[in-house]
Amino acid sequence: MKEEYLDKLWNEFKSIVERHIPSTMIESNGYSGSRFDAKLSNKNRSFLDSDYYYQKDKKFVHWTNIQNLMSILNYRELRFYNLHNSSDENEFKYAAQKFDITNEIIDYSKNYLYTLSFCESKEINNPDLWTEYGKNYSGVALEFEIVNDPKQWENYMLSQVYYEIPAYIPALKNELEDFRKKHPGATTEIDLGKLIAFHKRKEFSKELEIRLSTYFPFTTAQEIEKFCNTEFRFEKNRARETNYFGLKLWVNNESPFVRDNQPELDKSLKVEDDYFVSNPKIKITNIHFGKNCGITNQEFLKFWTTLNKIVRHKLGYEIEIEPNLFG
Repeated sequence: MKEEYLDKLWNEFKSIVERHIPSTMIESNGYSGSRFDAKLSNKNRSFLDSDYYYQKDKKFVHWTNIQNLMSILNYRELRFYNLHNSSDENEFKYAAQKFDITNEIIDYSKNYLYTLSFCESKEINNPDLWTEYGKNYSGVALEFEIVNDPKQWENYMLSQVYYEIPAYIPALKNELEDFRKKHPGATTEIDLGKLIAFHKRKEFSKELEIRLSTYFPFTTAQEIEKFCNTEFRFEKNRARETNYFGLKLWVNNESPFVRDNQPELDKSLKVEDDYFVSNPKIKITNIHFGKNCGITNQEFLKFWTTLNKIVRHKLGYEIEIEPNLFG
């Protein structure tokens, strides 16, 4: 009798979840005793019909400083930081509270949800973004393109950031509260932690932000220790410690500037055969320097020539570096 009763509750819980969240987004669900759980899918194609699958042209711009630019080129990777990297300590609390996410999942997400932020490439002329993220035109704008099929990604999501909470969230929250009241002793948990990076308060809407994210990209503690690195931050109101890992940029291994018959001199990117199938494949297409970056117009051409050479020998292809200062 008890098993029949739990099956009945399970079907009721499942119908509530599927009423608000597309079934394709749910990877697994079930119950243990009187605890009813649902977990979001790990496959990006599962979000194809949701608001969390980016459908537009996949050309973007990411603002950074010149030192970070050189790190990106030299190490041939883009850094994904966990949520402790945010300059607003309350940024993710807002979304987590609206999504009715437990403190345990909030802490888990802050540690193991890694993101990279950028904007559509058409925003390259946006003075607000150059001022805020280009550090008043003292930094650089890195243009890039995602050139593989996002439907094949495993544990990566690409979505714009939304500056209001979708209507289905409070509706889901209210129905689950009613479910628990109706069935005393029943508990429910839906891990929506991977979605909180895609929601911010309205006051941030001028950022026009898009995020690429991954939720717990490593399966063992040993992998975390090997692939993740730690940075310390000492700015006011920021977490003192944040972790990051590097997503490899695509490198043209067939280029004579990269390939070499002598193994010790070969600069080919060594990754698994399916790396750029299950992971985003990113190609840099342009670099723009702000007018206050510290390079004068007189010395820029020499610097530009050197940078072109670095890109050619590190990535194996030419990119269109703008031979002028932006702004």
